[in-house]
Amino acid sequence: MTPWDRFVLRHTKPGNLAVHALSSLLFFGTPILALVLWSPWPLLGFAISGWVGAAGHRIFKDGGVSLREATAQPEVPYFVLVMFWRIARGQYGRDIAQAQEKLASERTSG
Repeated sequence: MTPWDRFVLRHTKPGNLAVHALSSLLFFGTPILALVLWSPWPLLGFAISGWVGAAGHRIFKDGGVSLREATAQPEVPYFVLVMFWRIARGQYGRDIAQAQEKLASERTSG
């Protein structure tokens, strides 16, 4: 399984995806807002964005993700952008199915 497959398997529930949309707005939007307002206060949103994303996993029981994983893995922001791009294009459901098939195949062959 690839890192993308593991990411997909932890992001399958609509509620968690909605929380991740908010987390993404905080992560990508608040630094821009801080520059526009020339104020450091919006950066608090950036600082808590990983916590918000991790909370989505706990609330919606969508895969186990630690706060460290949500805030310290450099590929996560990229994967989140790819995820929302694929959702917008109607391709993410196929990604979930493929990742689930790979997981099932690993479990039966392992």
